[in-house]
Amino acid sequence: MAPLFWVLGLIASIVWWVIVQILWIVLWLLLPLAIFAFVVLRVSEKVLGQGRVRAWVTARTQKYGSAASKRMQRWLFALGVLPIRVLFWFPIFALWHSFVSLLWRPKWSPWQRAWAKRWRAEVTPKKTG
Repeated sequence: MAPLFWVLGLIASIVWWVIVQILWIVLWLLLPLAIFAFVVLRVSEKVLGQGRVRAWVTARTQKYGSAASKRMQRWLFALGVLPIRVLFWFPIFALWHSFVSLLWRPKWSPWQRAWAKRWRAEVTPKKTG
């Protein structure tokens, strides 16, 4: 059992390292953008007026928020009608598909096959008579 726990611990530590790295990357990329956006918002409120800037921000927020809300409603409905077994196997399939897609690519694509069939010489039957 010790080797199994060692392998599981190694995998868990690798996954934890990846998660921590992603969090640090997100923090150091998004934090400066958030600070810059806050400063720009305050400067524009001073220059253009608080009411005008807040109306513009509210309009943009409602536009993107309603679109995101509709997309999430569709996804939640689609996931809500799936059987529990499918919901269980879907993440496993997604991981497997990602892993296989990283390691293997087909030598042909459907587009190449369709294009080749389109320009292949057509055989016409000969008329007898």
